[in-house]
Amino acid sequence: MSDEDAKARYLFKITVVGPEDKLIERFMRIFHKPVFSIDGIQISSAGIETEDTDVKTVFMSPRHSALDLLFSMTYKGASGAIIILPKPDPKAEAKYRNEIRKNLGDKTPTRVIIGPISKKKNKELINILEDLITEILSTR
Repeated sequence: MSDEDAKARYLFKITVVGPEDKLIERFMRIFHKPVFSIDGIQISSAGIETEDTDVKTVFMSPRHSALDLLFSMTYKGASGAIIILPKPDPKAEAKYRNEIRKNLGDKTPTRVIIGPISKKKNKELINILEDLITEILSTR
C-alpha cells in the first residue's frame, strides 16, 4: 500500500454567506476552480493536502435571487460556514451567525472574512480555509 493510499480522505461542504454576491464569487474564485451558478446557487471547490490527509471542499452559496428551497439546500449537510462581509459590520455578522445556528447548529465551525477580496489577500484566505478545515477535522 502506497503512502497515497494510506491518506485519510474527506469531502466537506462549506456554506458561504454574505450580503454581496459578487464578493462571495470573488472569494470562491481564489482557489482557481470554476464557479458554477445553478438556479441561484454558486458552487465551487478546493482541495487541501497534508502528509496524512486529502481534503476536498465543496462551497455552496445562495445568491440573493435563490428560491427558499434552494437556499435551504446550501445549508443541508454543511460541515462549516464562511461569512463574507465587505467591511466590519457587527449587525450583519450577527444576522448571518444566527442564520448559520438556525440551519446548522451552534457548534458549526464558522469563519468571518472581511473584504475586499484581492490577489494580495489570497494567502490569508487560504490560511483561513485551512484553519476552518482543521477545526472541522478535529470535531470528527
